[in-house]
Order: sequence, then structure tokens, then C-alpha cells
Amino acid sequence: MFNAEKVLGGMLLRGSRRRGGIGGILSGGGVALGLIGVAMAAVEQYMDKSQPGDHPAPPPPPPLAADSTDLAPPPAPAEAPPGPGKVHPEALLLIRAMIAAANADGKIDQQERDRIISRLRSVQLTGEEHAFVVAELGAPKDLDGIVEQVTSGDLARQVYAVSLLAIEVDTEAEKAYMGTLAGRLGLDKAAVDEIHHQLGVERG
Repeated sequence: MFNAEKVLGGMLLRGSRRRGGIGGILSGGGVALGLIGVAMAAVEQYMDKSQPGDHPAPPPPPPLAADSTDLAPPPAPAEAPPGPGKVHPEALLLIRAMIAAANADGKIDQQERDRIISRLRSVQLTGEEHAFVVAELGAPKDLDGIVEQVTSGDLARQVYAVSLLAIEVDTEAEKAYMGTLAGRLGLDKAAVDEIHHQLGVERG
């Protein structure tokens, strides 16, 4: 079964490069009120249940490729991932927003792919979840594809926040991407400053 909230929570938990970044977003209010907090709570609950001796461990995900020559070309990402059950479209959007931000310089190489997927080991991806992440990494959404799915101001703030958590914003390409993203999402300077403050990330 595909659990988009678990995948999102795993990416947030393991993907933030900021010291205390996710703690700031959960304690600061505003951005934390919504799917980000739900995803984090879900993955923390999942990890608690997955402690040895408490519950049987779910089957491991397919092995990661050792290098680019061992990785089969990923399938084109579908609008919704495979698997039964209701999939939260906003969770998918936030996952895709993080991957799009990682692609800000125009390329996600094999090392970056393996690093992103390995961060998710702690939440033990199912086969469907692993395949979905690999496919998205192989064909990241462009900025238009992200922005056109944002339907509210709250979701816009969350898209910006997870994108900020996904990268260091220490290159000109990343700075330009985040600036363009904020403008396309309709976030003014005050809103962007508030998100940076909550995450403890200085604006470049």
C-alpha cells in the first residue's frame, strides 16, 4: 500500500540539512499547521511501531543501485502512484516540490538519487513507494507543474517551506529557483521572511 504521508514525513525527517529545522517548523506555528505536521506525526508514529521487538518489520525496499549503470531507466511518474487506498494529493505535491527543488541546478545525479532514497530507509519504503520516489527523481516536475497544483495560501507556504528544507540554497541556481518559486506562489516578502525565520534559514 502506498502511504504518501509516510514518504513525505521520511523526506522531511531525513532530508532537512538544517539543525533543528523541522523542530522549528513544528514549534513555530503557521507553516506547521497542516500536512507537514500530519506527515511528521505519521512517520514518527510509524518509526515508533517499527522498533525491534514491538512489531514485525515490514519487508525491505528493493536494493538501491550501486551506480548509474545498474539503475534501470525509471518509469515516467504517474499523476497518482500505484497501489490501493486513498492517496493525499497535497502530500504528493509536497514530495514533488522537494524533488523539484533538489533539481534546481537542472540535474539530479546518481549520487544525489541514492542519497535521497537512502534517507528514507528509516521509514522502510514499500515497493510501490520506492518505485514512485525513483520515478520522480528520474523525471522531476518543473516549476509550472508544481505551481499549477497549489490551490491555497496555506499550501503555497508549505510548498515553499519543504522546498527550502530540501536544499542548502547556496548556489546562484538555487537562490534563483527559490526567488522565482516565492513569486510564482504569490508569497510576499513578509511571508517568505516568516518561513525563513521559523526554519532558522537566513535569506540570501
